[in-house]
Amino acid sequence: MSRASIQKQNKIVIIVAAVIILASVFLTLAVSGRLGGLLGSSEGRGYQNITFTDAVLTCRDYAVKAFGDDLRTLEVDDHSSRFDQREFVYKIFLKVETPAAKQLPGLSLHYVNCFVRSSSGRISKYESYEDKEQKVSPVTGNDTNLFGWPR
Repeated sequence: MSRASIQKQNKIVIIVAAVIILASVFLTLAVSGRLGGLLGSSEGRGYQNITFTDAVLTCRDYAVKAFGDDLRTLEVDDHSSRFDQREFVYKIFLKVETPAAKQLPGLSLHYVNCFVRSSSGRISKYESYEDKEQKVSPVTGNDTNLFGWPR
């Protein structure tokens, strides 16, 4: 073999080795999920790990938008709110007060359930229930109460 062909062969081996190394690094980053931050923005993925405070703030902001100008008070139920390790979800419970309907004076109480994924920081479930008390009396065949007394 001539000296020129040996140099050409060495260059080809070096180029192939560099391509294999670059492909290996690229695949390792792609599989580990760290490639998104290198190639572009990772805004769509949210947080990698979030704290309880992050979850509370996410739910609070969503509730403020949901209730809008009607919101009077918003309170986090610290006793019930928690991290569920089985589902990897923060379960945040809020109490919200809004003005009552026009025919009723005072404020109306709402209970909000907000579940936030610990991996992405995004809300996976949001529910809001209004606390309504209704006066219910037993129905009888005639115009008497449950004990037979006239109404």
